[in-house]
Amino acid sequence: MISEEIVTQTWQRVAGSSPGQVQRYMTQMSQEQPAILAYLLTLDGDPFNQNEMGYILFIAVVVWQAMKQSPQGLRSVPVEAVEQADEANFAFLERFLSASETDFETAIVKMLAEYPEPEVLRYIVEALMEEDEEEPFRDEYRGLAFVCLKTVLDAFIASPASAAGEARSGARRHRPSPRSRRAS
Repeated sequence: MISEEIVTQTWQRVAGSSPGQVQRYMTQMSQEQPAILAYLLTLDGDPFNQNEMGYILFIAVVVWQAMKQSPQGLRSVPVEAVEQADEANFAFLERFLSASETDFETAIVKMLAEYPEPEVLRYIVEALMEEDEEEPFRDEYRGLAFVCLKTVLDAFIASPASAAGEARSGARRHRPSPRSRRAS
């Protein structure tokens, strides 16, 4: 399990990156996690604006870098793992869209308590709830962003390496599913 300390250190390292380092992260992600990056890039522009996509990609890089430090290791996530996580998370979202805000918050608290990587999930929640007065994340899309980022995390959790550092070759490019473009 990833500790809060590892998540914090990873966030600080990624947040302190120069533009060149950010580009290297994106290049590395395209090589190591092509299905994850393709999934994230399908979100661009509909419904998220450029600022929101920047937040989502930043959070996803922190999650990916933190998960690489898992004692179980991390292999390249297959497209099927992304699709399964996407379907499961949108089913979760649909169940709770009609729920009251209190029910949704209760479900999130329960999820954090039972989740295999609670500190990484907590980071996603806290990062999405931060307020940026200069370029705010629109409230109506925070839930969808959470579901998309949880999809990424769930796919990572479902794809640990059997030996640290194992890489899965031949990962196919992810074709966007209709679900990945839904608005909340």
